[in-house]
Amino acid sequence: MSHIAGVDSRQMTMSIGCIEDEIPEDSPARFIEVFADSFDLEAMGFEHAVPAATGRPPYSPYLLVKLYIYGYLNRIRSSRRLMRECRRNIELWFLLNRLCPDFRTIADFRRKHRKLLKQIFLIFVRACREMRLMDAQTLCLDGTTIRAVNGKKQATSAELSRKKLEYARAQLEAVEKYLDSMDEEDLREARIDHPFALDLEKGRLPDVETLRARIAFHERCLKQLEESGRSSLTFTDPESAMMPAKEGGIKACYNVQTAVDAGSHMIADFRVTDTPSDRGQLYDSIELCRKDLELGTVNAIADKGYESAANIERCLMNGIAPDVGFIQDREERVFPLDYVEREITPQMQASQSPEDIQACLHAGVLPDCYAGSNIRVEVQTLGQLSCFIRHEDGRVTCPIGRELFKKKETKYGTEYSSKEACRTCPNRCTDSRQEKHVNIGRNSKYVPVLMYGNPDRPLQPIPDVAQSAPHNNFGKLKRAEKRVMVFIRRDIPRQKLRQRTSEHPFGTIKHADGVRCFLCKGKEKVTAEFALSALAYNLRRAIRLCGGVPKLIELYRRTAMPKIRKIAEF
Repeated sequence: MSHIAGVDSRQMTMSIGCIEDEIPEDSPARFIEVFADSFDLEAMGFEHAVPAATGRPPYSPYLLVKLYIYGYLNRIRSSRRLMRECRRNIELWFLLNRLCPDFRTIADFRRKHRKLLKQIFLIFVRACREMRLMDAQTLCLDGTTIRAVNGKKQATSAELSRKKLEYARAQLEAVEKYLDSMDEEDLREARIDHPFALDLEKGRLPDVETLRARIAFHERCLKQLEESGRSSLTFTDPESAMMPAKEGGIKACYNVQTAVDAGSHMIADFRVTDTPSDRGQLYDSIELCRKDLELGTVNAIADKGYESAANIERCLMNGIAPDVGFIQDREERVFPLDYVEREITPQMQASQSPEDIQACLHAGVLPDCYAGSNIRVEVQTLGQLSCFIRHEDGRVTCPIGRELFKKKETKYGTEYSSKEACRTCPNRCTDSRQEKHVNIGRNSKYVPVLMYGNPDRPLQPIPDVAQSAPHNNFGKLKRAEKRVMVFIRRDIPRQKLRQRTSEHPFGTIKHADGVRCFLCKGKEKVTAEFALSALAYNLRRAIRLCGGVPKLIELYRRTAMPKIRKIAEF
């Protein structure tokens, strides 16, 4: 019995006929061709979309856009590897008409059009909304760090520069003393060990000018860090920053913030930052997505790493329903607002403009865009009488019974406060947004206070009822008669929805597609890289949601392509 025999390759010919016939119907290359040919690259600003009448003919940007989309879809990001694939990949023969651009041409295209590649990603997202594959009404936000083109040794921080500056100065002092004492035999013998204490060898002392240049370098670094307010400097890629990497250790990275659609699990938008922490990035990330996709009010779900009272309140006042994980063990997040009496019409309550939303909240009316969510509004009136009590065991409790803690001794007694108790308090005993500081005299047992609040919530009564009458006047400070309290309730099922939605794209892009580090330097070029990775991820999701490439092409041609010119206008 013999093996299966083929035709000798030296006798074989490439008479395969039409290349298109060799491309399977379910190949994503067929959709890439339809998608890239459907919009006007000249109107978007791509170079050489219309070739010049003279000079060497350029490659069409349509072909290079197809090449990059196909490459990132098939985990090929390097320009040299893309060049090799052009010579041997039959699907690229189909997309590029058997052309083989040089790797410099491929790399230069991504560099020159770094801002426009993000637009192509957004065009596809808008097309998915037209095809009803995503609605982008509930967005799950998360961030991840991806390595930059910058080694750990090509970076410094304020602490590291101070240590190296101190060490270089000590080395310089030691070398200068050693050189000055070389003519004196006795001093030389006495100080011969001093350079060794600073890792200096007697026969290989560093140049004095080199040490002075090193000192000047770290002095410049410290000055630059102080002026810029940054925590670290990176020299190979100055726009990156040192931050904890997911694989461990402190490395030069970018922090990529993504907003993922909860229904389709597709990436609706993203932004690349150099901030190590997610704290305070909720509003900017969601607002960018609303602007890029022309969205109205949206629901934003994020983990507890985005905890920032000011940022969450900013979202609330601008039509973003924030659902951020709770750091502390509590059931509600509380925001006090100034009450502004105003007649709220049904049109204002139904409006999605930030001005009308803010007017409704300050008037104590819940806007329709927040109806059915975990947000509620309550108007509280000043007038309930309660007190702070110092008990026999030394504990101090506030009017709703929460414990306060000793802060300092004062001239008139002892000051108590609790930031956590005030932050989660459903009633208010002060107009200030800060925590309440109460001073209890040395011989006093309680301090009376007028409260805002709901009469249904019990308050601790004044212990000595007979002495409560003289406390009708609470000083000359005039307080507002009403306050508005906004409550955001803990919603654990929505947090679990965020976890299984926003984590999946990062796992696929970083581990399945191999995007553990960027290939380019600079925030704009890194943004272009991630735009191609996110586009490839969304394309796979769209094919799966539609049930195959032919159905996606049919739906795209019928629904999105007639509007693609309008979609491409940014």
